[in-house]
Amino acid sequence: MKNPAVFVNCFEVPAGREDEFVALWDEVNRYMREKPGFVSNRLHRAVTPQSRYQFINYVEWATVEHWRGAHDEGFRALVQRPVWRDFPHAGSVCEVIVEHTAQAAAA
Repeated sequence: MKNPAVFVNCFEVPAGREDEFVALWDEVNRYMREKPGFVSNRLHRAVTPQSRYQFINYVEWATVEHWRGAHDEGFRALVQRPVWRDFPHAGSVCEVIVEHTAQAAAA
């Protein structure tokens, strides 16, 4: 079995436009959740206002091929609307190379 692909996308969102961004993100997210190979996602919001990236999208896909396949005409139609230019972003497909988890306390 192939390792899952993780897509991380960091967004710059101008102050006062957070709700608008989340609504746009939700529209795209609903579309992507229906694609083959979608596993899960999380949208994170910075708790410090000085953070460059106020929102970080973390998405797991079954494979890189599934991630690529999901970026079809329908996806492009959603994200190529002019309003998205107001929310600069930087994204990357990654693979997990190290993971640490807390261990349960001994009983």
